[in-house]
Amino acid sequence: MAALLGLGCSHGPIILTPPEVWHKSRERIFGRNPNFQAPPQLIEALGDDNGLTQDRLDQKKVVEAFQVLRDRLHAFNPDVLMIIGDDQAENFKQDNLPPFCLYTGAEVDGYPFRNVGGENNLWQAASDTKFSFRCPQDFSRDMRNSLIRGGIDMASSSALNGWDWGLAHAIINPLVYLDPEGKFPLLPLFVNCYGEEAGPDYPPRPTARRCYEVGQAIRRFLDTRDERVAVVASSSWSHSFLAHKFDCSAIDLETDRRYLELVREGRGSQLATLTPEELQDSGDHEILNWIIALGILGDVPAEIVDVRDSNTQLAFRVAAVWG
Repeated sequence: MAALLGLGCSHGPIILTPPEVWHKSRERIFGRNPNFQAPPQLIEALGDDNGLTQDRLDQKKVVEAFQVLRDRLHAFNPDVLMIIGDDQAENFKQDNLPPFCLYTGAEVDGYPFRNVGGENNLWQAASDTKFSFRCPQDFSRDMRNSLIRGGIDMASSSALNGWDWGLAHAIINPLVYLDPEGKFPLLPLFVNCYGEEAGPDYPPRPTARRCYEVGQAIRRFLDTRDERVAVVASSSWSHSFLAHKFDCSAIDLETDRRYLELVREGRGSQLATLTPEELQDSGDHEILNWIIALGILGDVPAEIVDVRDSNTQLAFRVAAVWG
């Protein structure tokens, strides 16, 4: 039986940038809607300095939380580092849009700083800085085969040719904090969390129930193995620009805090009952990544390392550890 460690984190591009430029993300996101009206909770959170004070606090807490996750990961010293993240029309486009896709290549690269405005990142690294990772090819193929034979129609890819930037940001951004050295063999699992939100050519996102079932099937495979496996759920929860109940203008604090207590108390399996309409309403599209991880880890209480829930954040960010 594999030894397991669970981690949960966010992956938004702003986690790689200094807080002095976070306002640009808000302006870019909300600027997509010419009729956008800032809700009272956002106006209050921005204060009299366009959110800079809050942004500096949040950026500091995000970095501190990632340090905790990194320390736990490296102390665990996994044989496989599995990251579950959504591909947002990066590697997967209209010609190939699987609900789930397991990466089965021998190695993979990523360029995280191309997605954050060139060298405007916390490390002042060049925009073309490349991060390279070896991958557990035999292990990933065995997992894929086990899933398919067990009734999960898992797609796989041994090359990411759809995007010049390599790994999607949901996978590469957390790695800048967790394992930039590429110490641990990386196994990405891509999920189509956005579904029709990305456009009419995109199929619906998989259901929460199906995501949990995929996680359970992965766990059955892991129970036949001896490797040490770290499972990372990479995503924020409700996004202000996706929360339709608030006209895509504010994060759904009430809903996410309720979900947070379920995860904290080891009752995460209840999230598998969420309907597509509920996810659409609250803007919790990406929580599907966490639901897969919860299916793998089971109903184990989570240690909540940090929560960033200011509306200046654009999304509800949680850092967590299981095990």
